[in-house]
Amino acid sequence: MKIFALVPVKKFESSKSRLGAVLSINERIKLSELLLINTISVLKKSSAISNIVVVSSDERAMEIARRTDAKFLKEAKDRGVNAAIAVADDYSSENRAHATIVIPVDLPLLTATDVNMMCRKAKSPERCLVISPSIRYDGSNALLRKPSRLLKTHYDKDSFNAHIRTATQFGIPIKVFLSQRIMKDLDSIEDIKILMNQRVTNPPVAYLKSKVRTSLLASDPTIN
Repeated sequence: MKIFALVPVKKFESSKSRLGAVLSINERIKLSELLLINTISVLKKSSAISNIVVVSSDERAMEIARRTDAKFLKEAKDRGVNAAIAVADDYSSENRAHATIVIPVDLPLLTATDVNMMCRKAKSPERCLVISPSIRYDGSNALLRKPSRLLKTHYDKDSFNAHIRTATQFGIPIKVFLSQRIMKDLDSIEDIKILMNQRVTNPPVAYLKSKVRTSLLASDPTIN
């Protein structure tokens, strides 16, 4: 099965604004770069992924995609995740992808094993939606659609339930994939606190820990 991984990327300056209390804008830009590099690296290790498609208006994201041999689709400006995925959907259909999996860059614990296991759940039936929620069950931290244009994405408020509702309305079989590594995203100070206690040493996690440990320890001494 030919599965394309779709990676939407905001302008780095706009990314992770909710982490502004502990990271400067330059630190958030650096973190965003490391997260994208790490995401592509994980996807390249997955035997289930045929093509990696990065969609962004950011020139730095384009350069990272070029260096890592990922396909890059340029947007004129940031129009949101749904618009970025629509662009990637066109490319995927034109290149005969059987399925697509949307992978945000803010999953610092993601592994190739997670990606492979999620893709295996889509082997049958012919039409299905495989979704992995956020830890709060309000976001869609990974979304696999088979076929690739199965439904439009709804990356707005409460996207997990929005995708479930849409699939149900169209009679699409739904499979929920629960992985703690996928469910733990990086979107808030509380997410950072959870991440600080994880024994993971990839570049974005190491960078984040080096920048925020002192400030977070002052408010929460339970952080390792």
